[in-house]
Amino acid sequence: MSRKMKHLISENVDFHDDGKIKSLDVYAPFRINLGIMILVMVMMAFGILMLFSASMPKAYTSQGNAMYYVIRQGEFLLAGFVMAVIIAFLPIKKFDFWPFTILVFFAALGVAIWTMWKGEVVNGARRWVFIGGTSFQTSELIKIAVVFFIAGYRSGIQRLRKKGWFVAKKSLSQGTVDAIVDITFPGICVLVVLGIVLAQPHMSCFLILGAISFISFLCCGIPLRSWIRGGALLLAIGIIGLGGFYLTLSSAKREKIQNNFAHVVTRLNIFATMNSDEEEEGEAKADEDETYQSNQSIIAVGSGGMTGVGFGNSRQKYMYLPEAHNDYVYSIICEELGFVGGVSVLVLFWLFMIGGFYVSWQASSLFTRVLTAGYTSLITLQAFLNVGVDIGAIPPTGITLPFFSFGGTANFFFMIAVGIILSVSRTGTKRKKMKLVV
Repeated sequence: MSRKMKHLISENVDFHDDGKIKSLDVYAPFRINLGIMILVMVMMAFGILMLFSASMPKAYTSQGNAMYYVIRQGEFLLAGFVMAVIIAFLPIKKFDFWPFTILVFFAALGVAIWTMWKGEVVNGARRWVFIGGTSFQTSELIKIAVVFFIAGYRSGIQRLRKKGWFVAKKSLSQGTVDAIVDITFPGICVLVVLGIVLAQPHMSCFLILGAISFISFLCCGIPLRSWIRGGALLLAIGIIGLGGFYLTLSSAKREKIQNNFAHVVTRLNIFATMNSDEEEEGEAKADEDETYQSNQSIIAVGSGGMTGVGFGNSRQKYMYLPEAHNDYVYSIICEELGFVGGVSVLVLFWLFMIGGFYVSWQASSLFTRVLTAGYTSLITLQAFLNVGVDIGAIPPTGITLPFFSFGGTANFFFMIAVGIILSVSRTGTKRKKMKLVV
């Protein structure tokens, strides 16, 4: 019997009276989740089409080429798609080992530190690194790396526990040891990276990282007592660390830190102003320049009606709505394709979320379950937050719409995440059995 056949046959084999095989149970062959692959390809094509429409005026005005942003987006999406296909056909278990997990974590930490030290300041924040004339937003790599670290760490801890590690000494209870191993230590590692991202400052990335990290930990099956003890210890360490750091700063550095987060207050004021009916005495309000972009976004969404003004016929993209090709591409979709187009985008991401969590539900290991849940949450959470900003439901955050907004780095790493999800769907899920009659 060939090695390939042995890999397919399960333990149940029935024999005839003469000793020949009557029937046997075989595992279903490895298959990629075609639903997720088709959804992503549809979103890529739809996204390129809408980016073409939304970006033409700005691309022609700023670059002298109406196709500039589409070509750049296509290059990164193509590179990301190739990487996704390569990753999808690699056995996911090959990534589940300690050295690689440690390497990924320190890569994220190193990139975050490098950005703080050598990054370029754009719009008041040090978030970008320029390599060979190409801008690289390091936070996108960090999002992928943090989820991978949590998955790899928890999988490694699970293996070590089976070997008898992390048994409490007399001085500590087993519950305390478990809490430190399960929550406190990995929490500190994640918080260090989050702290550096926040200091850039990059509030939107900090919030998304915090959310997907929490979701990833929730998928680890950590006992409630570890959450309580480990969380309390982590909170105490965080308060003491931040308090001590702040007290050692000079007044000038404290003022600089406060100024770095002035944009957060401004965005909250914009949201409050957009959603208030009357001027209240003593309440901070944003001026017309600050609320301009949000107002134009609402106008674009509202003017689309049910079926839109027609593809390519947007008026707001003609320099009325800044960042129409980037953060506010969804507003242009709603203006040109109307309510139908806007809902279609949401349905695509809802279907992607359902497919991703289905793969996570079928995962055969802790490692694959956390990876798929984390990356599915990353893409869908970012999409819904972007839509929330564009329709005025939440304060402006600077979050892009995956596969639609212009952003080479972001879309490249979104495709990496998709590739890992597809790899899990192919080799990291519970395999169905089929009865083969000989």
